This record gives sequence, structure tokens and C-alpha cells, in this order.
Amino acid sequence: MRIMIIGAGSLGLLFAAKLSAFCEHMTVIARTIEQADKLDQKGIELVGTAEAIRTTRSGVIDFRYYIEEAKTAKSSLHHFDYLFLMVKQPAITQELINNLKSQMSKDTYLISFQNGIGHEERLGEELGRDRLLLAVTTEGARREGLTAVTHTGHGISYIGTSEDSDHIVNSTHILLVEMLEKAGFQTMMSKNMDVRIWSKLTINAVINPLTAILRVKNGDLLLSTWTRSLMNDLYQETRMVAAAKGILLPDELWDTLLSVCEATSLNHSSMLQDIEQSRLTEIDYINGSLVKMAKELKLEIPTHQTVYQLVKALE
Repeated sequence: MRIMIIGAGSLGLLFAAKLSAFCEHMTVIARTIEQADKLDQKGIELVGTAEAIRTTRSGVIDFRYYIEEAKTAKSSLHHFDYLFLMVKQPAITQELINNLKSQMSKDTYLISFQNGIGHEERLGEELGRDRLLLAVTTEGARREGLTAVTHTGHGISYIGTSEDSDHIVNSTHILLVEMLEKAGFQTMMSKNMDVRIWSKLTINAVINPLTAILRVKNGDLLLSTWTRSLMNDLYQETRMVAAAKGILLPDELWDTLLSVCEATSLNHSSMLQDIEQSRLTEIDYINGSLVKMAKELKLEIPTHQTVYQLVKALE
């Protein structure tokens, strides 16, 4: 298996660290040239393990900086079976998409790990829907500096397509699942990714903006009747939009949401981390996407509208 991981944030470093021992070749694309150089010097430091990780089954991990190198590297790059796209939605620019195209052969699949919605349509149009797999994961990770990552919680990863497609049972995908399982990631192939993506969107749209606005950890949301009430308002509004789009969310999703909040009680959400570090958030692709859809459907979702405006003001 030959894999390229685009994005060396928390999940990118976690998956790279755990999968490298099972890959013939791995390339990791860092966000900055500084991070690429540090990773090249130190390897990936998986907190709790004795040594930094820098090797694959047959060589060393190739750490690169995509903006500088992907444009000219096509002739020297290996054939990749999978590209793991693990950047945040704002990073999916036309330049990045063109770089992805340059790395893909007719046998390469892109696996998109983004939160929110909207990216799947654009990537499918640009790269080909038969080349695109969607992923939803509840693995918990926290990056500690440029090269280190902590695995903060085990979860489950679903991989599949938004449409019922024959390539979902491709034998290569079965090998991918087996490799992910060996690396310690509970993984399942799924044919109803639309529901899973909307379920993850719902959880993110409830937890992330409230933690960012209130500057609290995930679990703190459960400690107040006021925040629980806000959570339920956001949840019910999301269900309304989903139903109008023909998406039937699971009846137990509210209980799942509360369980996720409790299981990640000590976590700082990615949106809170972005606000704390003065970065743009993914609010436009999470609550913002719901606000946009509601307007198109002539629905009122005032709680989402308010938290969207508040996070944009914090940005």
C-alpha cells in the first residue's frame, strides 16, 4: 500500500504515525516548510511511545511541503493507492485541488476526512466521483507542536461514498480497511455516508460553536441547563434542515451527541483552538452551511444564525 497524507495536523499526524509501519511507501504533506523540515529531522512523535516514527515497511516517510513541491514532483513521485485529505475545509483551494490531480493516477482514490458539508460535491466534480471516498471519524487527537501528537481517544471511522456505488466493495478498499484495523483504527465501509456525514455535521454544529463562544471544554457544556438548552435548540434546528433535504437522521442521535460530549469532556474543540490561536474557523462549512441551506429552503433557524454571527465576530 502506498499512501499520501495531505495535512499534518492532529489527525494527519496520528494516522501517519500508526499507518506507516504497514505501508510500503508514505508521503506526508505538511502545512508549512518549517513543519516539513522539523518532521524530516525528528520524525513523528506519538506521545506515549518510546521513539519517533520515521520509517515505513521499506524506507523512510517522505515529508514534503505541498505548495512548493507538488507542482514539480509528479515525475519523481511514486504511484499512490490512496490520498488521505486531512486538511480543514478552508484549505481546499483550487491550487490544492490541482495539486491533488497531479498526484492521482487512474488507480488512485482520494479519501476526504473533512467536517461539514459542501466539499464532497466540489471534490467529486473536480476529481471524479468514482475516485472519491468520504470518511467520518470519531478518533480523538491533539497536536503538540509541529511534530508531536497525542491520541486522546479511540473512536470509529466510516469510509464510503455518498451514492450506492460498485467501487465501494473494491478489493483494494478491503485491504485498506484491514490495514487501518491492524494499525489500531476501528474501521467500517459504509454505503449510507450521507447520513453519517449529516450526523457528524450535527454533532459539530452543536458542540464546536458553543465551546468557541463560551471558551470552555466540551464537557463543560453538559454542566448547565442553559447550555444544554442551547445545544438542544441547535440540534432540533439541524434535524429540521436535514429532514427538508431528505436526510433521515437516527432517532438516537441526541443521545449519541451527549455521549460524544461526555467522552471528549476534557477536549478543546477544533473551533475553540482556532479562536484561541487567532485562526479562521470552519464555521462557514458547519453552521454557515446550515444557515445557507435554511435560507434556500425558506426555513428559520435562529439559533444557528446567532452562533454563526458570534463566531464570525470572534474571528
